Amino acid sequence: MLDFNRPKNPDFLAGGGEMAALTRAHDWSKTPIGPPDSWPQSLRTAVRILLNTNHPMFIWWGPELIQFYNDAYRQTMGPERHPSALGQRGRDCWAEIWDIIGPQIEQVMGGGGATWHEDQLVPVTRHGRLEQVWWTYGYSPIDEADGVGGVLVVCRDVTKEHLAAMALREREATLAERVEEKTRERDRIWNVSQDLLLVADRNGIWQTVNPAWTRTLGWSEAELLNRTSEWLEHPDDGGTTRAQVRKLRAGDTTVRFESRFRHKDGTYRWLSWTAVSDKDRIYAVARDVTAEKAATDRLKAAEEALRQSQKMEAVGQLTGGIAHDFNNLLTGIVGSLDLLQTRLDQGRTENVSRYINAAMTSANRAAALTHRLLAFARRQPLIPKSVDANALVVSLEDLLRRTIGERIDLDIAASAGLWCTLCDPNQLESALLNLAINARDAMPDGGKLTIATANARIAGIDADTPALLPGDYIRIDVTDTGTGMSPEVAARAFDPFFTTKPIGQGTGLGLSMIYGFARQSNGHVLIDSKQGTGTTVRLYLPRYHGDAAMERTASASAEEYAATGETVLVVEDEPVVRGVIVEMLQDQGYRTLQAIDGPSGLRLLRLNQRIDLLVTDVGLPGMNGRQLADQARETRADLKILFITGYAENVAIANGFLAPGMEMITKPFDLDNLSQRIRQMISG
Repeated sequence: MLDFNRPKNPDFLAGGGEMAALTRAHDWSKTPIGPPDSWPQSLRTAVRILLNTNHPMFIWWGPELIQFYNDAYRQTMGPERHPSALGQRGRDCWAEIWDIIGPQIEQVMGGGGATWHEDQLVPVTRHGRLEQVWWTYGYSPIDEADGVGGVLVVCRDVTKEHLAAMALREREATLAERVEEKTRERDRIWNVSQDLLLVADRNGIWQTVNPAWTRTLGWSEAELLNRTSEWLEHPDDGGTTRAQVRKLRAGDTTVRFESRFRHKDGTYRWLSWTAVSDKDRIYAVARDVTAEKAATDRLKAAEEALRQSQKMEAVGQLTGGIAHDFNNLLTGIVGSLDLLQTRLDQGRTENVSRYINAAMTSANRAAALTHRLLAFARRQPLIPKSVDANALVVSLEDLLRRTIGERIDLDIAASAGLWCTLCDPNQLESALLNLAINARDAMPDGGKLTIATANARIAGIDADTPALLPGDYIRIDVTDTGTGMSPEVAARAFDPFFTTKPIGQGTGLGLSMIYGFARQSNGHVLIDSKQGTGTTVRLYLPRYHGDAAMERTASASAEEYAATGETVLVVEDEPVVRGVIVEMLQDQGYRTLQAIDGPSGLRLLRLNQRIDLLVTDVGLPGMNGRQLADQARETRADLKILFITGYAENVAIANGFLAPGMEMITKPFDLDNLSQRIRQMISG
């Protein structure tokens, strides 16, 4: 036996000194292999391969004898088996693995040719303990003249590689299981989802649908696939679904919409869609929202019924209040006129002026009531002008002091540098007077009333000024030290005909009129009140960049003008009103023309005659006053026009009803006021 570990010269078998020394130093006569010189060439080649490779190898020679192994195999065997394995029978030396390698060696020795054992799990004793390792074996025959003399065995510990491969296979198996589980989850979601899932191609042809389609619409999968949606969509929806498909095809990544699809029973279901697309497919999710739609419709119907009920309740309250107040006023008017008629029939003229004044007082109160109603409804026609609120408040000081009485102190705090505002000055005066009267009534034992002005800049919408757009405003605060209001009373303070005063001491329209005037002027009004500490009413009006002084100067100069035969055309469908206006104009020296409606007035305007002013009612039958004015200016571009109205739905500051050279006066009007307005316009 010979251990060729770590040879100094791997080529010693080719001859030379080492070969001779080896021959002299070993008694080969006692071994069946004989001296190296007698080795067959195949053995010499096998030994050369064994000594010149890093793979573990050993040579099996003769009957079950291990003759040679290299250093790499020695490390594989372990110190317990080195060098005792040399010359040993394989069955004795490798008992734990003989059942694995023995049959392969015997097969090769018997002439079966080379064979391989790949990744074989074998038990190996190392350092006194048994280990299970993976080896790869290769068995190659070493031929002699009379047959196979031995076997060159190549073996390699591939435990690490095998364990790595096993780990990889396990990971792959785990990944495959996870993919399979995810696929099962997706399939479960696809099958049990109540949402309608759909995959279509880029042309909208349905490729895949989930079972929810059949559960929701009754159509089978076969009936739905390979078709577009036109045959299901409600004809009144105008091809909504196909239009959204075109949007996705044109580049939109996501669309959301609602449409109606036909059930197999002929009814329709509302579907709420979300759809996305990639370059090849459209993926859509639809949800049946028919029940939600029905619930929403029922809720809207209930809300509408509630609003109608509240509206009828408000109308009932409103008409009741109007009937009460107007019956009182009409009684004063009719009673005074009856007495006047009786006295005239008797030929008595004493106290006639008293009856006339009483009728006029009741009529003026009725007119004021109508204006308050229109103000609350934001339907009153306003005559907006640039207003210096400081000057207006100061000018009211004497009137306010007489109104509130001597037991209440009045303090006017006018802010320096106050901006101008654009509003109807008469309505602003009326609002301040109403607030002063309310403050007086809230201070029966006396107190203090303060009217303060200030500039206010609203940067954004907040809880204090929710109805105001950001911008510049002036603010007028009217503060009293009276009894104040409870939160419940303050919440209803702007309601029409709501009042805490005894019957006959207030209509309940004062604050509602102020609210309507403020909102119609693009402003707002707020109440800050606590019981026992008083009330502050804040009135916001938008800033105006014009010059109020110039407008006052122009108005003052117009008052000095007198009529000198100018021509005024009066168009009014109410004969009594038309007759009063015409008679007043003739008494003041104007030449008058009159018409009962728009077409007849237009015919007069198209005649070649001088007309200095058109006075027309807004609410004419057929052609209204504004239409008459527009057509009149086609031939008379500079014609001045004064509108008369008792109710003008579209007349407001922001609506642009009045063009340059146009003004408006409201019914019922004082004839002196009408005369003054006509003189101002003609002289303007």
